[in-house]
Amino acid sequence: MDFEFTEEEKMFRESLRDLLQKEFTPIVDEMDRKGPLTREEAIDMMQKFKKIGIGIDPEGSRELIGNPMIFAIFAEEVGGVWPSLLPLFGMGAIPAMFVPVASDAVKSRLMPKLESGEFIGCFAETEPEAGCDTSNLKTTAVLDGDHYIINGSKTWISNATIADTAFVAAIDSSTGKETFFIVEKEISPWETNELHKIGWRASPTGEMFFEDCRVPKENEMGAIMAEAFKLGPKMKEVLPVSDGFMKLLSTMSPVTALLTTPRAGMGLASVGIAQAALDASINYARERKQFGKPIGKFQLIQEMLYEMSVLTETARLLGYKAIDSIVKGDPDARRLSSMAKVYGGEAAVKVTYNAIQIHGGMGLSDEMPLERYFRDARIMTIPDGTSEMMKLITGYTLLGKGFSAYT
Repeated sequence: MDFEFTEEEKMFRESLRDLLQKEFTPIVDEMDRKGPLTREEAIDMMQKFKKIGIGIDPEGSRELIGNPMIFAIFAEEVGGVWPSLLPLFGMGAIPAMFVPVASDAVKSRLMPKLESGEFIGCFAETEPEAGCDTSNLKTTAVLDGDHYIINGSKTWISNATIADTAFVAAIDSSTGKETFFIVEKEISPWETNELHKIGWRASPTGEMFFEDCRVPKENEMGAIMAEAFKLGPKMKEVLPVSDGFMKLLSTMSPVTALLTTPRAGMGLASVGIAQAALDASINYARERKQFGKPIGKFQLIQEMLYEMSVLTETARLLGYKAIDSIVKGDPDARRLSSMAKVYGGEAAVKVTYNAIQIHGGMGLSDEMPLERYFRDARIMTIPDGTSEMMKLITGYTLLGKGFSAYT
């Protein structure tokens, strides 16, 4: 197995690290303490990444979303500096990627926002009652002439309070099955309420309320994909997805295939957090003196650093193995991405816990980034599927049909 990045991937990583160091490292702690980004601040943050060709606009998303390895590097590096930025891209990309293959009316409204970098999207599936049980959604969509009428609520949705476009899950009343809609706030308004959390403090998170929300029927997922298939072979030129993703669509549902990359990305973002905490701990262990010598000479400190390093490296290997399976279109991508998310998130929690122990009292100070690393790491075990749900998915994929633990 080749563990080396290509020259292009190495160059991208160096450019990204340079951008993060110059633009974000100096402001992250102050901005994180301030709380959720405003819409204007979020757009400004996203615009900075356009300097290295990264965005959710059609050109930038072809590199970020259409290339799983680039997305993986992006997730790890940004995770190590400011994980709160990741939902702007990871969740925002989900509705954005379907805009270029939607109807002319949808494109006329949304493409200008995408191209100008002023598009902020969200993925709205989780509900107050359903949670991880997406088979029990309460949000309904009733066809009424040329529109669907959506009623229901969503919760713990990243970008909810600043998004202009949402990818909303609902039960189609005519079929009784789950489908998705591109809901544009400008023509199909919804209400939001901000939610506060222990980590990812700069990432806006909220509830969403849909009350008789009228959405054009052409914005429904089936209609969008019908438009996409009309393009024939040209669809791949317009839809910013990899060849591997197209292969995954032949073995699993579109949403299941869609979630493999974000879950592997969450695992690698956790690696970024863990690596930042490990690096800080190594530096501190070299410099901090107790009993007349650096604490790095103490056996217990060295053992903690060993455990932190093994957890970080193992999570990194599993994360990139999951990404490699997505690149190849291997059906095992579902299992591997679920495992990468669980292991990465739980490894980051353990690594950041030890990092605080190594720093002692200084680790508890909000003047140091250690407490932020710990809070952000704790978040990683829940969004995009809790660790427990990811373990059930892993068990099901290992055992096969008929062994689902929740049906």
